[in-house]
Amino acid sequence: LVGSEMCIRDRAAHKKSVEMLELVGMPAPEKRMTSYPHQLSGGMKQRVVIAMALINSPKLLIADEPTTALDVTIQAQILFLMKKLTKEYGSSLVLITHDIAVVAQMCDKIAVMYAGRIVEYGSSKDVLYNPKHPYTKGLIQCLPKLNEEKDRLYQIPGVMPSLLDLPEGCYFSDRCPYADEECKIYPETTTIEGRQVSCHKVNQIS
Repeated sequence: LVGSEMCIRDRAAHKKSVEMLELVGMPAPEKRMTSYPHQLSGGMKQRVVIAMALINSPKLLIADEPTTALDVTIQAQILFLMKKLTKEYGSSLVLITHDIAVVAQMCDKIAVMYAGRIVEYGSSKDVLYNPKHPYTKGLIQCLPKLNEEKDRLYQIPGVMPSLLDLPEGCYFSDRCPYADEECKIYPETTTIEGRQVSCHKVNQIS
């Protein structure tokens, strides 16, 4: 009897797995159930991971760099799929990424982090089109623009501090064009124009 119950559960689990692979757009899902990872393309592997993450209908899905190493076409498919499925399942999505284009496409709100701390948090539109922290502004300035011709793209000067030897005060102060003596004390988080910012010079940034 115990063996029969296990067989029933195994069949149910197999059926559910095939259904999830089909849901995420995996070609020949039944066949892929017996495939090894090296037999799958990068896009297929991403679909398997998404299926695994969603199979128990989570309320929260955390995706850490989900499109890294994928070509642009597969990346767009995976992002569309994640957005579609989280909506269908009623799940919230936390997306961790360095790709600002992905953030703009996927996120309602953005938390910008520097050296382990959130320095700016607000709606995607506010943060991307009117940044209020020098680091956020620097990141956006690094993006190439189609209507501008430049010999060299902008880059934020300096290097990231070691997390084992963080500077006193604001962690971004050594790289910030607005920094002065006031920045030797870590800034409190303030609310300005609908978002939260940790910066002494927030009123000087436009």
